[in-house]
Amino acid sequence: MKTGRIRDFFAGGNTGQGFYSFYDQVVDLEASHLYILKGGPGTGKSTFIRKIGEDLFKQGYDLEYLHCSSDRNSLDGLVIPALKTAFIDGTAPHTTDPILPGIRDEILNLGAFWDSRRLKLNQDRIIRINKKKKACYERAYVYLNAAAGVYRNWRKTNFSCLDEVPWLTALSTIKEGVFTPCQPTGKLGRLRHLFASAITADGPIHFLESIFAEAAHLYILDGPPGSGRAGILNRLVAATIDYGFDAEVFHCALDPAKYEHLWIPALKTGVLTSTWPHKYPPGDGCRFIDTAAFLNQQQSSCADTLKESRLVFLELWDRSIAWLSMAKKIHQELEEYYVDCMDFTQTTRLRQAILQQLLDERIVR
Repeated sequence: MKTGRIRDFFAGGNTGQGFYSFYDQVVDLEASHLYILKGGPGTGKSTFIRKIGEDLFKQGYDLEYLHCSSDRNSLDGLVIPALKTAFIDGTAPHTTDPILPGIRDEILNLGAFWDSRRLKLNQDRIIRINKKKKACYERAYVYLNAAAGVYRNWRKTNFSCLDEVPWLTALSTIKEGVFTPCQPTGKLGRLRHLFASAITADGPIHFLESIFAEAAHLYILDGPPGSGRAGILNRLVAATIDYGFDAEVFHCALDPAKYEHLWIPALKTGVLTSTWPHKYPPGDGCRFIDTAAFLNQQQSSCADTLKESRLVFLELWDRSIAWLSMAKKIHQELEEYYVDCMDFTQTTRLRQAILQQLLDERIVR
């Protein structure tokens, strides 16, 4: 039996602005079903999502997995485009509530299957652990915010040395390569905003190879901060909208206001930033652009400033990941209390019933 294809990405992230969410971008109002899973840590939300995905994948469905930005092995969501259906973890920090309850959106409360009496026996410990975890995340975000500030200064220093002539030439070449064969569709394109990478407890993680696996044409931008990559992405995203193509825009994991990658499905074309900590291995159909070449000779006079920015940035980066790692360990401790109080046979029955319902509806259609 034919299996489907899987794409992986993040809908939320640990950023210089704290936790940042694009969970409102997971599905649109044209979706048929949005199942919102509620319940504490350790109640089986990730397993619920993964098992449904595994069953549908075996039946040939393409899937989109939304990974947890603190632990890549944990799933926070699943999208099945062919069924216009999604499952998402609707608990903090990416709290989600129904917009169209009873019409499109449904809450699946896995907390209905825990033993509240047993949980309350550990109430004081659970409260104490929650406070410790919260403090770890707060500390991590302090360092990420500081790292983002240093990075902005690093970028600004380089940008002051940008030579606009080769930059504009490269932009024009890419734009012509992407859009010259195309005619405007007569409508404005729609953007879906996501993260391709995340700053996790295990360090930086990215899914570029999964996201761009079907690309026929790839433009790869590689160069230091402030060398014109973001400007190129901004111009190309604007052109994509003007031509009327729907696209996915992937934001910087540290600075979510900044674009890093663009995927235009209709053209099977992507433009991506390939630099630490998200390097993409170039292959067939890839065109490599070294944006460092856009910086003029004045950059050498800023060598000491740039070196200091890099060293301070990496120190702050490492400290933030250390605190995220501590938060993950504390979260795992918290999960144990809930796992011991759950009746997972009930979550299994619920999962199987919903899966069957989806498959039955497919047959009716």
